[in-house]
Amino acid sequence: MLLSIPGFSQLDEKMDYEDVTHGVVIIKGKRVEGYIREKGTTYFDDQIYDAPWSYQSAIRFVPKDVFEEKEKIKNKDYEKYDAKDIDGYIYYPYEGDSLVFESVKYADLTGVGTSMIPKKMFMRKITDDKISLFYHYSSPMSMGEVSAMRQSYLDSKEPNLVYQTEDKIRLVENLNVEKELSDCPAVVEKYKNNEYKAIGDENSNSGFNKFINKTAFRDKVRLLVIEDYNKTCGE
Repeated sequence: MLLSIPGFSQLDEKMDYEDVTHGVVIIKGKRVEGYIREKGTTYFDDQIYDAPWSYQSAIRFVPKDVFEEKEKIKNKDYEKYDAKDIDGYIYYPYEGDSLVFESVKYADLTGVGTSMIPKKMFMRKITDDKISLFYHYSSPMSMGEVSAMRQSYLDSKEPNLVYQTEDKIRLVENLNVEKELSDCPAVVEKYKNNEYKAIGDENSNSGFNKFINKTAFRDKVRLLVIEDYNKTCGE
């Protein structure tokens, strides 16, 4: 039974009851509108934690017409999509806000064990260019001492910056500028001459500031290089 809440439409109430948000899945290049089971938080040791890594795993999706036309939504109405099944998805956590995820094959070399084996996953895309940028989140510990696991949940909230070219997707810190960007001599020359300054980024006009200000010096320089490469040789 859905209770009427002032200011909520019937659809809003139904979304709240079913724990879904607006979303789009991309299947073979085609966009399908609908609703996605909410993700992004987890519960551990009597506390709620942000869980951005959860967006990288399978989603449960119900098409728009099915959700809005059926009085009651059942589990069988949801399609489960893994990264191997679709091109990606768009998740709308709030009105006017969207998170874009693409299906990519990636090996998390910051982790241990099976995480280091390349596998298909959804990864959040934050820039779309000749060299695109993504956020990748490592999963927290699944077992261990409580305080260590709690810290693991907190640490896993911080993203690793990843770049994508035509043939690879790797951590930004591992970008070999002289080798991988050799098709853009002007940028390589500036890099070799230490012309990319990461100090005082807060006052620069770089469109990458929101990423630069949260990264280590090595990553900052490479982000400036990537931005200049996209502007200079991205066409």
